[in-house]
Amino acid sequence: MAEQSRGGFAAVLIIMIVALASAAGNVEIFVHGGAGIVSFDEVTHALHQCAPCVIFLAGVPVVAGLVLAAWSMRRARRVVDPAPLIEGARPGSPSPDAALRMLALLQHEGRLIDFLEEDIAAYDDAQVGAAVRSIHEGCRKVLRERVQLQRVIEQDDGAIVDVPAGFDPATIRVTGNVTGAPPFRGTLQHGGWRAVKITLPESATDAAIVAPAEVEIS
Repeated sequence: MAEQSRGGFAAVLIIMIVALASAAGNVEIFVHGGAGIVSFDEVTHALHQCAPCVIFLAGVPVVAGLVLAAWSMRRARRVVDPAPLIEGARPGSPSPDAALRMLALLQHEGRLIDFLEEDIAAYDDAQVGAAVRSIHEGCRKVLRERVQLQRVIEQDDGAIVDVPAGFDPATIRVTGNVTGAPPFRGTLQHGGWRAVKITLPESATDAAIVAPAEVEIS
């Protein structure tokens, strides 16, 4: 059962990491066409040009990741022992605590939940751009402190790379004019991300409370 729980934690964390990386990649492709790392000034400029576009591209993968992580925690069950269950006992489900702790960190440092739950239709592009900058800084801080990431393919985006025969489709996704069998040769659109190490804080509090209510006493 411990192995099952660890597997569930890892699956949820990988989903969230991929979601965050996808959000960053979407913004990069929108601004640069996948040609390089995007600066703060370029993101701000893109927000001035089309704030809803940037917010949609960055927000949808994160929201989808949260939904998929919750679904994964409910659906993922593995048989670890074929022996009959004790009468009255039920198979254990992986705990969502790890995913909730990551979500709490993103909320604490970047106010991510507040931003996604806010109706931004009434705000102008400048106001949204200012909010996105602080959210980016806070969420980036959490990601760099808690997750050690490594590029799946080390070459720079835009480089010509070879995809070997027998490659893992979950690790490398080929697009464009794909015909025949590998090996393939093409242009690297995004180097991908692999989580090398994940460090989450332990907590004795209710993990479901990802952000406590705040009451100011006068």
